[in-house]
Amino acid sequence: MSFRITSLFLYLICILLALSCKQASKEPANHQVHFDSVINKATTYACYGQEKRAVAHLDSAYRAFPNPGVKDVYRKYEHQFNFYLNHETNIPKARLYADSTFRLLKGKEIIYKNEYANALFFDGEVLMAEKRYTEAFKAFYDGRTFADENLEDCLLSTFSHKLGMIRYIQEEYQKAIPFFKAALVENQDCKRNAGFDYLFVFPQNYLNAIALCFEQSEQPDSAIIYYHKALSFISANKSRFPKRKAFVDAANGVIYGNLGGVYAKKGEDKQAEKYLKLSIAINDGEGSEVLDAQTAKSKLAKLYIRRSDFIAAEKLLNELQDYLSGKYGLGQRNNSIRLKWAELKYEYYQQKGEPLLAYPFLQKSYASRDSLMKAERELKNLDIDKVFKDAEQKYRLALLNKDNQLKTVYLSAAMICMVMVMIILFFIWYNLRHSKKINKQISEQNINMQKTLSSLEQSQEENVRMMMIVAHDLRNPVGNITAMADLMLVEQNRPEDDLTMLEMIKKSGENSLLLVNDLLKVNSKIENLQKEPVDLYVLLDYCVNLLRHKAEAKKQQLILNAVHVTISLNTEKMWRVMSNLIGNAVKFSPESSTITVSIKERKETVLIAVKDHGIGIPAAIKTKIFDMSGEGQRSGTAGEQPYGLGLAISRQIIETHGGRIWVESEPDQGSVFYIELPL
Repeated sequence: MSFRITSLFLYLICILLALSCKQASKEPANHQVHFDSVINKATTYACYGQEKRAVAHLDSAYRAFPNPGVKDVYRKYEHQFNFYLNHETNIPKARLYADSTFRLLKGKEIIYKNEYANALFFDGEVLMAEKRYTEAFKAFYDGRTFADENLEDCLLSTFSHKLGMIRYIQEEYQKAIPFFKAALVENQDCKRNAGFDYLFVFPQNYLNAIALCFEQSEQPDSAIIYYHKALSFISANKSRFPKRKAFVDAANGVIYGNLGGVYAKKGEDKQAEKYLKLSIAINDGEGSEVLDAQTAKSKLAKLYIRRSDFIAAEKLLNELQDYLSGKYGLGQRNNSIRLKWAELKYEYYQQKGEPLLAYPFLQKSYASRDSLMKAERELKNLDIDKVFKDAEQKYRLALLNKDNQLKTVYLSAAMICMVMVMIILFFIWYNLRHSKKINKQISEQNINMQKTLSSLEQSQEENVRMMMIVAHDLRNPVGNITAMADLMLVEQNRPEDDLTMLEMIKKSGENSLLLVNDLLKVNSKIENLQKEPVDLYVLLDYCVNLLRHKAEAKKQQLILNAVHVTISLNTEKMWRVMSNLIGNAVKFSPESSTITVSIKERKETVLIAVKDHGIGIPAAIKTKIFDMSGEGQRSGTAGEQPYGLGLAISRQIIETHGGRIWVESEPDQGSVFYIELPL
């Protein structure tokens, strides 16, 4: 019963696997190389400030491709999500792409683990933008938990970075540093084929983020160390990616700007001016990090104002104003630039001694700061550790409930197994009890069989004794016939025909004496045959002539088709075999029929055939005619009595000679007995 249940269970699993494999086989393949070029081109448009063109390019490229894979579609959703969340700041559209990502990956979470973990973080980022912070942190917790359980360290690094950025936004800079450092360590597990992002973009970004945290924590020396580490990393690895020179230059520009800002805070104006100018030179143009260049300009303008270099400061402030009023001036990230510009204008006029001109910019800066602080106050006051702890407790509680359910299932299964074991034990006990009765019956039958066997053995011994008596009694008359034939052969003036007949009688008598001797050995192997070279043609001719008178009595024709072939054999025993086969052919053939004896020489054997047109052999006894049992015996066509031992003895003789004997026959169609002997 348990075997059938297990078999059914395995069968169901096989069906489910087959269905899942069938479903997976229908899923379109991913086309990474093709969509790499599509995504890179869209990214290039975005870098040149042509974000809407980037979106249009993606839509057009995907419409033109007939059957993109799941990962291909995910990459489009990811790009569009980041655009609407971080550039155009269209939260509803960002939500649309986050939800679309979930629908795309539904039921495929384990196949596309990294993509699904990112989708959980997309949800968290949209919830953050929607100011649903508690739900956002829950989504981040779920994403991190899923990533921990399913992703390798290399892929896990991006999620550590995202959690660090949440701490950074909350201005929890010291708490953010461990996350960025963890991301850096996890990233070291990436293999050489992990791609440009994992091998270059992310590592330098993690180093830059650590430096920013030290800078915001008023630890400028540590910040400078990590900024230089980031620059060293870029310098050591840029040659690996010659086609990404624009990005490498932009990354250098960002870090130069950050490094210049730290030196400015330390009062090292010369170093600060050097790195800030390098940053602006790299990123203040089409195809670069234009926004970052404005940040560097604001830092340099502040430096010039402090040094009362009003001409240089005014030039930079005007460039910032042009930026904010132009095509780049929209978006949430630019609000901080607008606030910084208003503060710098206030400081500029204050430093010049023009308070009336400074006051309006003071009001603008307060208004901008109040609006930013109001948006961020709730986020800053929210305890992410507590949210994570609550989520973890709920997760553990869910695991406990699941564990309890599993235990209940296991307990039920154990009880079922116990019941089944008891049933099996009952059947074993019942079978043992029943088998004792059967064993008793078998023992009784064995005793009866032993008695029967003893009786049979006794009967066999009596038969053997009887055969010995018969054989002994036959020896004298057969010997006398042979002796009389021998005496008659030596008499003078006998006709030639009489001499031939007397020679046959003598030879038959001698062979008959040998046959009588062998009757006592029918149950033993014929060993140590005395062989000699014999011409088969001569032997068969003698046998045919000897039995021709029997054939003529039934008006039959005996025909010999033979060639002279000499092989080594025992003459008397082979004479007995051939006499048997030819005698049987005469016995079981009707009157006026033909019996043919033939010899064919082959490559390694000689084939003897005795063919008749007699009554044939039924299929039921064809396998028994060569047995000692005598079950295959039948009367001849003229009522000749059978003895049932001739063919059995013949097979024994042929096999002792290393040959084989068989028959091909159909009822009423005649028979052909074949003997094959080795040359």
